[in-house]
Amino acid sequence: MTPPVALWLSIVLGACAQVFLRKGVSGKNTGTRAGYFSLLLSGWVWAWALCFALATGLWLIALAQIQVSYAFPLLSLGYPIVALLSVMFLGERINAPRWLAILVITIGVAIIWKSS
Repeated sequence: MTPPVALWLSIVLGACAQVFLRKGVSGKNTGTRAGYFSLLLSGWVWAWALCFALATGLWLIALAQIQVSYAFPLLSLGYPIVALLSVMFLGERINAPRWLAILVITIGVAIIWKSS
């Protein structure tokens, strides 16, 4: 696997992990022992852990060959991915100012990407 592919997969898996974790903790009372136990039984939390572990491994592969000053800002592409997944799978509503902020971040990432 090439380092750029590892980087992009790491970004997408990291974004998916955040949505899975949100789905896994929704409605759980994590302030109790039973609540913590229910998290261990949640398939969504296990999906988060798997995606997070894979994303971390792919990140290590990417960093072995790609400059961190280039790779790290690209992680910000997770913001629009998480926003879209949150709307599609969690039913979240995102207002215009938040979309504008995500767009500004994405433009900044595009500038960094083109600078390589």
